[in-house]
Amino acid sequence: MLREPNRKEGDRRLSRITDHRLFSLGFSEKSKNRMRFLLCAAFICLMADATGVMAAVEEPWSEIEARTKFLRTKHYIEVVRVHSEVYKSARAKGGQEVPGPFPVHVILPDDYEKDIHRRYGVLYLLGGKSGWDNGPELGGATYWSVWCKTPLTMDNLKSGRLTPVNFQDNINQQELRMFNKWLQEDPYEDLIVVSLWNPGGGDTSQYEKYLIEEVIPFIDAHYRTIPDRRFRGIDGACAGAAQAIMISARHPEVFAYAGGQQTDLGSYPMTPDVWQRNVNRIKKAGGIAYNINTNVRDGCNSYSNRGRLYELVQNMRAAGFPVEVHVFESCGHGYCAYRYPNGHQALYWFSKQFKKNAQMLGINKDLPAPPTAAAQAASRGPETPQPIPAKDRQGPAGQSLPGLW
Repeated sequence: MLREPNRKEGDRRLSRITDHRLFSLGFSEKSKNRMRFLLCAAFICLMADATGVMAAVEEPWSEIEARTKFLRTKHYIEVVRVHSEVYKSARAKGGQEVPGPFPVHVILPDDYEKDIHRRYGVLYLLGGKSGWDNGPELGGATYWSVWCKTPLTMDNLKSGRLTPVNFQDNINQQELRMFNKWLQEDPYEDLIVVSLWNPGGGDTSQYEKYLIEEVIPFIDAHYRTIPDRRFRGIDGACAGAAQAIMISARHPEVFAYAGGQQTDLGSYPMTPDVWQRNVNRIKKAGGIAYNINTNVRDGCNSYSNRGRLYELVQNMRAAGFPVEVHVFESCGHGYCAYRYPNGHQALYWFSKQFKKNAQMLGINKDLPAPPTAAAQAASRGPETPQPIPAKDRQGPAGQSLPGLW
């Protein structure tokens, strides 16, 4: 499993050259790191211009993982803590035990508070190893909501048209045309995204109990979800992607859709066997549709070389389950992929499945017009889920969040 984005030898040489010069100018260590990054970026851009190939710089992981603040986006994030009997504490960075309950970030549609009769499908997102390493407080839910900028991805898709700027140039023209063709022919429709902590380790049985018996019932009780497997998906990054595939295989009565972004079967080699043992269970529940994406430069890519991931996809198809696969040219292993091509594709795919099922079942059809602000404040209507208890709500520095209910 790679812990740093791939860098070319030229980048390393440039970094060594600049070290002495920056030191001699008296820059602080933080300033030197920033200067090295900018100089490397300029070097790569010059190389791209010379070769006629667009190249974009991937941010250092250490800088990404230092961030805790939400971006200002149209999609609102509510932070809740789900009290758990399964996890009273968990191991955090440095090996110390952190007491629960742990934060769960619920990313809501931009019109959630206005269109109060509409219900939504839910996508549960699991982080990769760096999320586990930083623990349930510093990593965990922050992985997707902050580090991977998922609310911004939702903003981009909701706009209906994407540009290279939305991907920070981490996309080629053919891929960009593909995205915009999708959005034109079948516009993105919002869903609820739940970003939550997931632990490392090969045995996910305890975590599955936490997710299936505690987190999902909490989300269904407090938000306007459609509590049906056809409106529930699970996806993840890297090793979290392998976890998502295994969890869905063992609980197909809960998830009709599953996916993996840069699925790391090297860290979780048991994934294909777990999936194979549960094929009959999946069929009995009605099947699972899968979305798999990876990247040419992904060090964990075992699809392009016809490795384990390729074999797993072929077995899924042979069993009669639909699988959509995309291999993107840009981004190495990590946040660049989850923020840009892979993250956008996965969110769009899950949205499309929920939208198709809602149309087929007549859900959200002929809804009343969104009420005025005064009417909305006066009543939430009989369908309103129960309020979130104050003990389960947390904002910055422990302050209560502005209420949705």
